[in-house]
Amino acid sequence: MRTSNRDAFRALVPWSHFNALLESDRLFDDRTRVVRRGRDLPREMWSQIGPDFKRVAFTDQLQRFCQEGLSLSLGQIHHDVPAIAGLVTMLEHALPARVQTNLYASFGRESAFRAHYDPHDVLVLHLHGRKRWSCFGPRPDSCADTTLVGDEHLGPVVWEAVLEPGDILYLPRGEVHRATVEGDAAMHLTNALSWPRESDLFKWLAAEGSTAINADADVPVYGSEEDLTRYEADLRARLHRLADTLDLRAFIESSTQRRRVRLPFNLGLSTELAPDCWVQPLLPAGVQLPAEGTARVGFNGGTVSLDAEERAVMAALLGAGARQIVELSDLCGLDMPTVRDCIARLARRSLVRLSEGGAP
Repeated sequence: MRTSNRDAFRALVPWSHFNALLESDRLFDDRTRVVRRGRDLPREMWSQIGPDFKRVAFTDQLQRFCQEGLSLSLGQIHHDVPAIAGLVTMLEHALPARVQTNLYASFGRESAFRAHYDPHDVLVLHLHGRKRWSCFGPRPDSCADTTLVGDEHLGPVVWEAVLEPGDILYLPRGEVHRATVEGDAAMHLTNALSWPRESDLFKWLAAEGSTAINADADVPVYGSEEDLTRYEADLRARLHRLADTLDLRAFIESSTQRRRVRLPFNLGLSTELAPDCWVQPLLPAGVQLPAEGTARVGFNGGTVSLDAEERAVMAALLGAGARQIVELSDLCGLDMPTVRDCIARLARRSLVRLSEGGAP
């Protein structure tokens, strides 16, 4: 998708912010990869242990590698960049999926990762530079035991385009792809979208349906052949009853409500609530709140209680999405002092994410 807005995502990670991350210990984090021509470079090739027993990067060596072709992958970047944490909150609020965001900065055509597929859907947001993406269709059966796809297994290119700042690319689970830099450098984010799977459904059935079919009985491991035959027949009948009563909507709702989110601290922000402060709801979008009065809802594996005023503010946020505090009074029908007090209480309980000024 071409947004025609080259600045759509640039502010998420400016190049200066990326370089600041590399100057921190994030460069030596286990979630960071330094890749050249499809292979991870050992740390010993671009860093050493300093006099204080801390690892220090050879900046000149990294610069040289970048000129020759290098990619840096920062996994789970939403744990390090507040703006991307807000992006993940928005995506998980809108989609019944778990989201994890990685950052890829690539330098030169030789920086390309090898052709591969991902075991989840991917939503790519292009930030800087230009990058050519080539897609080869679904994963071949011969590569079922690895996510890498060798050239000998690649079919013809079925789709190809150059992504520029502001562009969005969706890659279905299992789509084989490869990307190469057009020019000197490029940066993009990949949002891994993990939807509920059948394995999750079976676990949910085991947990939620066990009482319905009395699944706590002992398996007759020392029974006679007749005992085992009788047990198998009875178990099959009970499992058939469980399958016949399967409620997929209940499973999806349960998956959404049980999904764990990374809770923000909001320290300091909840005491200095400026009118332009953005507020993002962390409750799932599908949560049903009563039209009035108090509410108890499932959240992050537990249950939270909302008083009448908190419920009104949360309902407005769930309906409208992230909003600045100055907008909330009209949306929820409460005066501004009450809105600010409610937001402060919700923030201290990590039920909303606060972002100072600008977009969340």
